[in-house]
This record gives sequence, structure tokens and C-alpha cells, in this order.
Amino acid sequence: MQVSGLIIGGGIAGLTAAVALQQRGMAVRVCEAAPQIMPLGAGIWMAPNAMQVFQRLGLAEKINAAGVPLRNIQIVDGQMRPLLRTNQARVRQQFGFTTTAITRARLQALLLAEVDPANVLLAKSCTTITESPAGVAVAFADGSTIEASFVVAADGVHSPVRGQLFSEVRFAGTGHEVWRGMAELQLVPAFKQSITEAWAQGVRFGFSEVADGVVDWFAVVKSGRLASRHELKAGLQSIFENFAYPVPAILAAADEARIIHNEIADFDPIPQWSRGRVCLIGDAAHAATPYMGQGGCQAVEDAYALAQCLHQEATPEQAFAALQRLRQPKARHIVHTSRLLGRVGYWTGPAAALRNFAMRAAPARLVERQFSQVYALNY
Repeated sequence: MQVSGLIIGGGIAGLTAAVALQQRGMAVRVCEAAPQIMPLGAGIWMAPNAMQVFQRLGLAEKINAAGVPLRNIQIVDGQMRPLLRTNQARVRQQFGFTTTAITRARLQALLLAEVDPANVLLAKSCTTITESPAGVAVAFADGSTIEASFVVAADGVHSPVRGQLFSEVRFAGTGHEVWRGMAELQLVPAFKQSITEAWAQGVRFGFSEVADGVVDWFAVVKSGRLASRHELKAGLQSIFENFAYPVPAILAAADEARIIHNEIADFDPIPQWSRGRVCLIGDAAHAATPYMGQGGCQAVEDAYALAQCLHQEATPEQAFAALQRLRQPKARHIVHTSRLLGRVGYWTGPAAALRNFAMRAAPARLVERQFSQVYALNY
């Protein structure tokens, strides 16, 4: 079977790449290892950089309609007293969008609807990738082989394709784990259409609406502090019992059976994203810790820039080199800055008090300038 391009992975990175490549007139297929496209995680934040990409793809209005465009992003202490706020009105004025909170299920469904169903192959677990006269031959666990002119690996942080190409990747654990979930709860107006993240006592709790009356939340604690899922909800409530409203209310309303657990880790940025006619994008290329809320957004940027480079360059190899030149500096910045925010957010005692003072004293324009560097597109 011969196709122009083959995308390994049917998550946000892979589906966005498929949409962007289709719109450039390229014949591509998406191969997903799972028997169905599963919405992993609970909610996700699509920041203005990702929303600008979706606008170019004609999807921004649909995503905003399916999610909650936010009017406020803030970091607070455990009593919900602000440490840092961003002026989303000025962000919208500069970039045309604020951040939109949406469930992964809705976002993936919107992207999937833009791809020809005949070009989405399920239960396709990639086993080996080899060079072929036609470009690249991809073998799958079901015994089939697909030949393509190029391959895009969008298969996540534990990418099997990356493992074949660059086995030297070293993961860096943070010693923390995140628990995520959803809660049916009407927030008071002060917390509606807002991302709020509370830092206190060496733990973090973040939340935002993803629909009216539906709150996406996450709790970050030291690894091993919650040893098992037995009485998980009660354990989380105990850890965050001294946090002010709405944290206790969110946990009380949380659906314990649907709480998701992940260790927090990234890996040192790899020097090369491609080899021959195979290219990594998203978490496969540059996984970051979640502290900047940019993992999905950077994957969306990769996907669009990839399609642009493949359209502009003469060969896949040249396009992949151009993509890396274009995107690697920003992706590295996100990885390193997110690591730093991770460490700072867990400070306790006098260090935390100094951090809180510095954050409250930071000039608003300086904070906005730092966000603008992340939200700006260079393609």
C-alpha cells in the first residue's frame, strides 16, 4: 500500500497534522495503535498560539463554541489570594484569542471530523520502520506493511518510533505525580471562565471550567504520597483540606472512578527531530512538564509548521530540517521554563514567602511580555 504521508498516532498532534496536510493537498493516513480513538486525560487548555493555528485551519470558532474561552488566568496561594494575574483582554487584543479550556474528547472529535474516515486506520501498532525504494516502509503488529513517501511520528512522550531512531533519550522525573479529573459543579462568578492554580504547602491544585457546570481539575503531590487508588478521593481531600473554596467543593464533587494518574516527567531536549524521511513532532520530539500548559499547544504548532515546510520544501528531508530550525528554539524554551516553574511552585517556608512576594510585585507588563513570547508565531 503506497501513500504520500503516514502519521503514527491519532492524538491531538497526529490529527492536527492530518488536517493541516490535507488542507495543503497532501494524501496522508493516520495510524493509531488503539482499536478506537480514545480521549486521554480530562481537559486541556488551548492557548492563543494554538488558537491562532486553529484559526488558520478554519477551526477556531468551532473550538471556542465547544469549550470555554477564558477571561482570566491566575496563580493564587492556598487561600485563593492572587500571586499573579494576566490581562486576557490585552492578550485577545494582541493575538485575537485568549486561552480556551476544552475537554480532550471534544477537541479530538472536532479534529477527527475534519479527516476522511477512510484515512484513519485503527489497531495499527507500529513495530518497525525501514527505508525503502519508495521512501519508508512501516510494519505493523497485525502483519501489514504500508509504504509512504514520509512518516510523521506523533506517538507521544513514550514514542516507540523515537525509541527506534534515538534510543539515547533520558527521562527526567520530577518526583511528583498528577491526579486529574472532572467535577460537576457550578463555580461562583469569580472563578468562572478562569484558569486558577493554587500553590501552597508544597502541592498544587489547578482548575477551570470546560463547560458550564463542568470543572476540569488537577492535583500535584509528591510521588508516593497517595500510595494506591484505595480511598483516593479521601486522600486528596485530606491533602487539600486547608485550601479555600472552591478546592474542597471541587474534590467533593469529583467522580472518583474517573480520576486519572500520571507521573510528571520530561526528557532532555534531543538535538535532532528527524532521520531520513521520518520526523518526530509534539511530545515525541520535545515532551515538557505540564507547568506551562503548553504541551498540546506546542504539538499543534509543530503540526501546522510541518505542513507548511512540506509544502514549501523540495524533499521531506529538507522540510524536516526546516521544521526543526523553525520550531526547536521555542520548544526548548518551553521545556526548560516549565522545569523551572515546576521547582519554584513547590517551595515552602521562607522560600515560598519570598516567591509569593516577588510574584505579586512583578510588573504586569513584564509578565505579559513573557507570555507574548510564547503566544507569538514565527511562521
